[in-house]
This record gives sequence, structure tokens and C-alpha cells, in this order.
Amino acid sequence: MKGADDDLPWEMLARYVAGGCDAAEADALSRRIESEPAVAEALADVLRHAVAIRDDAEAHPDRTMVSAPRPHWTTSILPYAVALITLLSAFLWLIRSGSGQDLLTVTQADGSVRWTGAGGEIRETLEVGSTQPGGSLETVSEDSTLTVAFSDGTSLTLLGRTAATISGDGQKTVHLRSGSLSAEVSPQPSRRPLLIHTPTALLEVLGTRFEVDSDDANTRLAVNEGRVRLTRLVDGRVAEVSARHEAVASLSGDDMPVVPRKLPEVLWRSDFAAGPAGTQGQWLPASGGREARVAAEPVYLPKSSRGAVTIHRVGLTPPWQERANIQVRPDSRVRLRGHAANTATLEVMLSCMKAAGGYSGNWFQQRDIASGEWQIELPVSAFRKWNAQANEAPSEPLELRGIAIYTINADVSLEVESVEVLSE
Repeated sequence: MKGADDDLPWEMLARYVAGGCDAAEADALSRRIESEPAVAEALADVLRHAVAIRDDAEAHPDRTMVSAPRPHWTTSILPYAVALITLLSAFLWLIRSGSGQDLLTVTQADGSVRWTGAGGEIRETLEVGSTQPGGSLETVSEDSTLTVAFSDGTSLTLLGRTAATISGDGQKTVHLRSGSLSAEVSPQPSRRPLLIHTPTALLEVLGTRFEVDSDDANTRLAVNEGRVRLTRLVDGRVAEVSARHEAVASLSGDDMPVVPRKLPEVLWRSDFAAGPAGTQGQWLPASGGREARVAAEPVYLPKSSRGAVTIHRVGLTPPWQERANIQVRPDSRVRLRGHAANTATLEVMLSCMKAAGGYSGNWFQQRDIASGEWQIELPVSAFRKWNAQANEAPSEPLELRGIAIYTINADVSLEVESVEVLSE
């Protein structure tokens, strides 16, 4: 191991573990830890020596000098020794990934989900009530959702195709690589807010309800309750986003206004002619007298209410970059039109948020379709939570986040040409 004359940020790593870095330093160093193996190994080295300090202190509580062997760079750690001993749990998931200690409880899991631990262990099945250590969580299809809770009641819901790395204990930290996340955050210590890192922004949360959507170029934050501090990474611009407001942090460096959340649209129609954005499946441009459409593609689901199945699915996610806010009410209707080579039973799923924020659930309905051109109209009041045969129906306005249209274990060359939300 090299000493203080190498170019590794030993002193900053010590402050990072001890919670002594400011937000900008922590974010920069976090990215180096993820991308540079030498820096990650240096962090592990700092943690190992912190453990030695802790163990020595526990074995010799009356000793005033730390006797654990240490390289000469640890002189920079000594001012933080007490903090290192007490705050080591901030990176507990890194050093105890194999210890069996868990940070998160699964409270809901629908569709295909995946957990990957720091040691490379992969779990494709996450049962409600099971506990997981920190690590990478993914919802791997548009109709997947996963909700996990910390011991303080803070809950995070991953929606659609979303990938996030989560750690906890000393300070809850989320790296949202892509996708959509809904959060209900219990009050956090004032000096240790929940941190959410995206490719374009840093969010600091002390206790609130909000949704965040992210891709490589944009982060959209919509706050339902409380306040969230949003820092744009490209230039460090900061915005305080309060309840019923939203902001978008992008790589463009344009203005980053905080604006009132867009009023919900109760009438809406898809526009496949504009291109494949927001669609899942094979987008087909208009040709041969037929309009632009989306053809179903097969997806294997190892876990579903019917066991392992292959679905042939078209997915549609309203473009959040345009701040779409589509409301479905119990008296609304969903009209679908398309083409199929054979008769089939069509499954339709609406993924929804509560109007006041927070995940509502997935709502289902079945309908038989004819071969050739087909059109169906589905009253929202006939959708059921969890599956099409359940009892619970929508009783209040909901915000539509995604639609999945599919057949189960039947390839009928399904194509969808339009989706509409209609109001009585």
C-alpha cells in the first residue's frame, strides 16, 4: 500500500467515511469510487484501518493512544477517529455484504425484479416481507414495481425499467442510474439527509414525498409534500423545490425554473407518428396505408401470478420530459385500437400514482379481441388492483405513469395503433 506521496485522496476518503465532506466533495468522490478501482480499494483500506482503531478501542478502553498498526497516511484520519468509529455504518453495505445483515424490507414486488449484492450475488425472486442488504435493485420490465422500506419507515418504489443502488444506516444514499422512483421519506437527521444521485443531479431530502425520473441527460423532480434541495451537476446550480412544484435538471445548462406541477390532463391520446419515444415494443412507421404503430415483443417473466410465462407486450410511458400529468378517474375510459392475427384475450395494465403523491399500484382488466382490426373501450371503474379478478377498484383520481398491453403465452402478432384516455 502506498503512502501519502501517492495521488490517492486519503484525507478526503477519511472525511468521506466520517461524514465530513460537503455535498460537492461527497458526490465527486462517490463517482471516483464507482469508476476507479484504485480509489475503491483505498476506501476499503481506510475502512479496514478504521475497524482496527475501533477494535483496539474496544479491547483497551483505558488507552489514550491508538496502537493499531497503521500506514503513515493515517495521521490524516486521527482527527476523525471517533467519527470513524461511530459512523462506520455509513458504508456498512460495502464491508458487510456477506455478513447477512439486512437494511431493507420488501413490501411490494410485482413483475420481474432483481437484486444484486456487492459481492455479485443475484436474486431474481424477492418475496414480500423478505429482507435484503443494500445493493443494486432493478425493475426490469415496464410492468414491474418494487417497494422497499428502511427500518425508520422510509419507503422507496421503483417503477417500470429502473435501476438503483441503495445503501443505508448512517446515511441513506441512492444512486438512481435510470428510471423512475417514488419516495416517502421519514424525517432524517438534519446533517444526514437522504441523498439521491442521478446522472445529472443530486437531491437532498430531510423528509417528504416526491417522485423523480431520470435518464442520461435529464432529471425531473416533482415534490408532493415538504421540500427537496436539487443541485444540477453540470454547473452546481441549486433549486429548492417545494410541495406541488417541480423542476428539471439537464445537461444543457439552460435555466432550471421551479414551476407549479402541471394540472392533470383528463383527455389524452398517444402520438405514435412522432416516433418511438416512450414506447416499448417494435415501433413501426406509417407505411402501406397503415398508420404508425407499436408491435408486441416477447418478454419472459419467471415470476407472475400464473407462474413462469412469456408475454407479448406493448408498453407506453407518457413522456415525463414533457411534464405529462395524465389523470385517470373512476368515470374515465381507456380506448385502445390495433391489429391482431388471431383472436386473443388481451390484458391491460395501468401503472398509477396517487394524485397526492405515492405509489397507488398496478390495475388490471381483461378483454377478448377479434382477429384483424380491433378496438376496445375499458371503463376505469372496471380495472382491479393486483389482477383482473381482484375486488379492489379505483375510487379516486390517479396519475397514469404507464400502460402495458399484452397477451399471455400467445403470440397473435399484436399491434397497437392508438391509446386514448377519455372522460365522461
